[in-house]
Amino acid sequence: MKNGAKIAIVVLLAVAVAATFALRGGKRAGYVAAPESAAAVATVAATQAPAPAVQGAAALAPTPPPVQSAVATAEPVPAKPGKVTAPRAVAAAVKPRLLELGSSRCMSCIEMAKVLDALRASQGVKLQVDFIDVFEQPEAADRYKISLIPTQIFYDTAGREIFRHTGYFAHDDILAKFRELGVKM
Repeated sequence: MKNGAKIAIVVLLAVAVAATFALRGGKRAGYVAAPESAAAVATVAATQAPAPAVQGAAALAPTPPPVQSAVATAEPVPAKPGKVTAPRAVAAAVKPRLLELGSSRCMSCIEMAKVLDALRASQGVKLQVDFIDVFEQPEAADRYKISLIPTQIFYDTAGREIFRHTGYFAHDDILAKFRELGVKM
C-alpha cells in the first residue's frame, strides 16, 4: 500500500472518530432542548424499518433489522419561527416523511433548519418534516446509525426508509428526490 493511501485512511479514521465523539458528546450548555422525551423518540425510531437505499458515508453504517410491529411515524411539534423540534409519535404514516438528524450549533444544520421550515410551509399538508438534535438526544444518533450531521432520512408513505443524504440538501432537490424515488405528494 502506498504512503498516500495510508495517509488517506488515517485521515478518514480520524474524521470518523471525531464525528463519533462529537455525536456522543452529551448535553452541553447553549443547546435548544427538545420538548419530547427520549422514550417517545425511541418508540418512533424502533418502529421504522430501514431500506437498503443509502448514499455516501451513510452507506458504510450498518442498518438495524426490520421491526415486525405496526409502523408508527411522527407528527411535527408546532415550533417558533426558525426553530425545529423533536417529533411526537402517532399511529401510522399516511404521508411521506423527511427526518433530519442534526444539531442547533452545526452551521450546515442551521442552514437546513431554514430548508425544513420552507418545506413545512410549502408541503406541510403533503410531507411530514421532523428534526432531532443528536446532541440533545445522543441515543437517536445510535438508533438511526448517524455518523455525520446533518443527515436527512427519507421515508415513504408506509414508513419505510427509502433514502439517506448527508450534508446540506436544498428545498427543490429534496422534492425532486422524493419524485425520483416514486413518492407521490
